[in-house]
Amino acid sequence: MSGRPRGSGQRAGIPLCPRHPTSHVVRHGTYGKPGARRQLYLCQPNAGAPHSFSGALARRMLEHGAECDACESHLEPHQGPPTPRRFDFTVREAAEALVSVANGVSYTLAAEAAWASSGRQMGEDDRRPQLAANWVETLTPIATAPLAETTWPETIVCDTTSFQYTDQDTERNRQAFAVMAVWGYEAGDTRGRLWKVHASHRAKEADWRRVFDLLPGAPDLVVCDGAGAISRAVAAKWPQVSNRANWSPAGAEPFVFRCEYHLRRNALGALAGYELHNNEQLLGLLDKAFVSPQGWAAFRRAVAEHISVDAWCDGVDVQVRSQSSWRARLPQVHSNGAVEAAIVAVREAIGTRHAVLRNKYRTNQMLELVRAAINRRANVADLARTLRTDLGGGAMTLHQLSCVDHGTRTWKAGGTEIIKAAKVGSLRR
Repeated sequence: MSGRPRGSGQRAGIPLCPRHPTSHVVRHGTYGKPGARRQLYLCQPNAGAPHSFSGALARRMLEHGAECDACESHLEPHQGPPTPRRFDFTVREAAEALVSVANGVSYTLAAEAAWASSGRQMGEDDRRPQLAANWVETLTPIATAPLAETTWPETIVCDTTSFQYTDQDTERNRQAFAVMAVWGYEAGDTRGRLWKVHASHRAKEADWRRVFDLLPGAPDLVVCDGAGAISRAVAAKWPQVSNRANWSPAGAEPFVFRCEYHLRRNALGALAGYELHNNEQLLGLLDKAFVSPQGWAAFRRAVAEHISVDAWCDGVDVQVRSQSSWRARLPQVHSNGAVEAAIVAVREAIGTRHAVLRNKYRTNQMLELVRAAINRRANVADLARTLRTDLGGGAMTLHQLSCVDHGTRTWKAGGTEIIKAAKVGSLRR
């Protein structure tokens, strides 16, 4: 014994020392910037020299006489909100910023709200958008981990949307990046949820293959709007579907099903060329055309004399005959309307920010937050609880404001700092 005070172990409001869990711990001053000072503790072990520590989640110091608005209880100064060890803002302030970003608020406004919530004064040199952007990069993987999907469901519905930007050198519109979205339905589920959303420079076969590689397992049914990149990626990922026309046993997985809404819309477009899109008899046949091979054959006979309509029918004939034959035995999802609605929400959340989104990793973390919001699972209480639990348990993050845009390089031209996206890790090429 080396003069160890009386009492041992943990006391109310005093954390255990991570190195000496049975030692005596007392409060031992504070550290940090004004307005964000946190409690230090002194560990006095049975053997060895005393040492100070702050804990995995240090507590921000409160003013004397502070109260909790939620439970209307008096708080001691050292019982403030938990703060990650190398962060100046609390877990809840970071969680509030992540939820704001998930709902389409810009990085700048989300960061300004965090400064206002903390009661601290923001300096002119503080990089407002970078603060929220770094939280998205460093904290989103932890905060959204419990919301991550673990395998592909019975049915997936796939679609793509693209974002354009204007090249200032050529004044031409170019593709900034594409977002690939997957809506999923588990067996017996009629509502589904946004299963995956992923940004890449393009949405070609290889990009869709990478999306399908993100999770194990295989769906029974893949619904899409006829995009060749999706169906080719399905065949490459799950090669047991050797016959791309889907003339295969019902047990072959997955079955690529073309969206019936888009088929009907394209048929109406072909009929409009002959001013037949309002013909009641043909519309009645069209309503039954994709339900059974007999319905499809009846529609084909009725339009056979119209060259353009018949040519369109030839182009989809194999697919329609196949899927209408198996329609009753497949999962009952026949259109990609759900994923299209999700894509509209994704575009609204990204808004005009697409012009400045270059970091592929960070953008995909932001899209994970957007996915949580679309699925109605992005709320401050849950994200803050997850962050407190994991960070308190020792999960590590990068220091704030130390993140560098992966795949970009910076230089100065004429005294102006220019950020140029590189090929590796960038959304633009």
